[in-house]
Amino acid sequence: MTDDEFEKVMHSLKLARDLRLATTTDAHQISDALAFKLSEHFDPEGDMEASLNEHLESIEEEQQRTVRSALGENPDLERLNKLFETDAEFERAIATGNDARNSINRLKEYMQENYLDDEAKEFAALCIRAFADINTMLLEKDVVPLIKRGIYSEDIASAISVWKNSFKDKESDEGFWQEELSARKGILERLIGGHAVFLQREFHVGSTDVEGKGGRRSDFALIDGINNNVTLLEIKTPGTKLLGASYRNTFPLSTELSGTISQVINQKNELMKTFYAKAYKSKSVFEVFSPRCYVIVGDLESLGGDEEKLKAFEVQRQAVAAHVTIVTFDELYHQFSTFNQV
Repeated sequence: MTDDEFEKVMHSLKLARDLRLATTTDAHQISDALAFKLSEHFDPEGDMEASLNEHLESIEEEQQRTVRSALGENPDLERLNKLFETDAEFERAIATGNDARNSINRLKEYMQENYLDDEAKEFAALCIRAFADINTMLLEKDVVPLIKRGIYSEDIASAISVWKNSFKDKESDEGFWQEELSARKGILERLIGGHAVFLQREFHVGSTDVEGKGGRRSDFALIDGINNNVTLLEIKTPGTKLLGASYRNTFPLSTELSGTISQVINQKNELMKTFYAKAYKSKSVFEVFSPRCYVIVGDLESLGGDEEKLKAFEVQRQAVAAHVTIVTFDELYHQFSTFNQV
């Protein structure tokens, strides 16, 4: 097992302990995490009684956590009974735990009353493994897509919260926004309008391989999941100026924005020149069918609602749209705010 494979297995085990830790970048490991979680049954060919007792302890601990979460550290019987009557989710959580505990106790009683030889234990182990494999197949079909959808929705809500709480304090912190968006696969995926796969952060477009030192590099390179076409992405900050000083009754793009547009176009051209050398040395399959380029920069509200400035920005944005798509931070997050309300 390679180091990368070992890290993936360990991460899947971590997710199996608590799937709520999953983010959109973990979507491909959800199946493995669920398989690990559901395979935590006792081994009929091992010490069955000890394993079953561990499960009983785990059920008891989980039910106690559920009660404490709902009623605090010192719940009384009256409040507990009232909660059973008024909270269907709480009642179901306790009932499923009781069902599992009763089933384990019945199994322990059967084992105590009947002798199980090696053939019976082997047969039981084969049954458990077969049902585990069947469950994995069924989960992959129905449950995993639902979980992925839930993670995506939670990620969007978290992203919107970060924008609302941090866009002023971090408006000039480019590193913060690069880190934030690198962890938000859903945002970048929706931006490019397809299934995005991270190829690499700090993607070197002009060196001999994608991880080479020096030369031009893009903040992010993503791969379209359908045609493997590369998308280059540059991220500035919400505080970056969109327009420069007035010039003959209009407003040119700011020096920083103009420079970023020129930068990403040069990155695209350099990548197309060095594609074959890069593709040969890269572990990922990607193509350069006229790579798309995006720049996330600035905030439309910084234009203060000035119609002349808004017009100047929009005219110039559309003029370069064939080469570079410019998206402001507030436009980007507004898409997700709207989406999350649906």
